[in-house]
This record gives sequence, structure tokens and C-alpha cells, in this order.
Amino acid sequence: MKIPKSLYPYVGGFVLFAILVSPFTGSGEPTPTPTARPSQSQTPSETPTQSAGPSETTVADEQPAQEDSAWADLLSQLSLANEQGTGYDRNLFRHWIDSDGDGCNTRREVLIEEAIEKPTIAGDCDLVGGVWYSVYDGVTTNDPGDFDIDHLIPLKEAWDSGAHSWSASQRRAFANDLGNPEALIAVTASSNRSKSDRDPADWLPPNQEYHCQYIEQWIRVKIFWRLSVDEREFQALRRVASGC
Repeated sequence: MKIPKSLYPYVGGFVLFAILVSPFTGSGEPTPTPTARPSQSQTPSETPTQSAGPSETTVADEQPAQEDSAWADLLSQLSLANEQGTGYDRNLFRHWIDSDGDGCNTRREVLIEEAIEKPTIAGDCDLVGGVWYSVYDGVTTNDPGDFDIDHLIPLKEAWDSGAHSWSASQRRAFANDLGNPEALIAVTASSNRSKSDRDPADWLPPNQEYHCQYIEQWIRVKIFWRLSVDEREFQALRRVASGC
């Protein structure tokens, strides 16, 4: 349709009005430009990497800031591995031998060494007199028959942690280890049997004041004999150490 020239001024005014008001029409809200979510990096695990067998992987993970550096160094020397779990027989560890031929077997040697009042040795290594103290539960006795000699690392625990691959002579040496003062300890029969073959994840001495020394000895014996620790055991040792 052709617009008469007489209407041009009105049409021009209408177009100008439409141009002026157009910015105020529409939604009134700018559409936000979506931004990509930053990818999350994987947090390194604080748990040591497990090895397929004992003494293959050394724990080297960074220890918590509150953990004493001496404990961190000790813990870092442990090897992490799954336990063997089968094949154990106590008879595979010949123990209470008389290794030096003096008439006193390993049990008697430990009792003599750990007596807080030394007994008299008579006859066939009979112990007369003497006093003993059990650090596990704080009990004192003058009757050595009340005490067991505990393998700090129980024989089954040793088997599961690497001794299953040892020779018979190595197992005998471990079971009669008088060279390591931490390896064998005279304690009440009741506390020894309460402990049984459990590691620190499942048992600690009733005497709480002895916990730090107990786990330090546990770690040192494991390191010396190159016995591994499992995940639960390692975390229990680490937990106790953090309070020492």
C-alpha cells in the first residue's frame, strides 16, 4: 500500500518512538553464560599402598603434621601386605630351647633376665625366690609359675606376616629370640592368654601407660624380622603413636 505524502511526518514519528522504547522490552534479565565446572583433582590417599607380599612395599606416605617425626620415621620402615591367613601350626616354631647349653631354656632365661629381684638358680635351672612384675596389667608375683613368656609378636601373627616363607631354623630363632629385649616378655598368664594371637588393632595391654612402649616394641620387632603389617594393624599403630 502506498502511503500518502501527507502522512510521512506521522509515520516517521512512530518509527522513532519504536526505536527508543525497544531496549525496555523483552525479559528484563540477561541470560547468564554458563561456565564450565572446574574438574576436581583426586585427593591422594593417606593409606599406604598395599603390596602383594610381605616386605615388598615400604610405607612412605606423608604422616600427619601432629605425628612426632621419630614415630613417623619408625612407621615408615614398616612393610604393608595382606596376611597369609592359612597354614599356621605352633609346632612349626620350636621354642624354649637351651641355645647356649647352660641348662636354662629360653623361658627360664627370660624369667632370670626380667626379675625385679633376682632369683637363686639351683639344680636344673630351678628358680628359687625372685620377684616379677607384669607390665601388661601391673601385677607383681614371687611365683614364676604365675607368669607366661609372651612372644610380643605372637607366633601366628609372625606366620601370617611373613614367617610362612621362612626355614625351620629361622622360625626357631624367632621363637627363642634372646637377642632382642623386646621380643620376649614375662607377663601374667591371664594377660598373655587374653592377648592370644591378636595384633594392636584388636588388643592392647590393660595397662594404658604401657601402650606407647608396647607399640614401639611391636614395630621394632616387626622391622628387625622383616615382618609385614596389614592395613588395620598399621592404622592402629599410627593411632596410638599419635597420642604418645
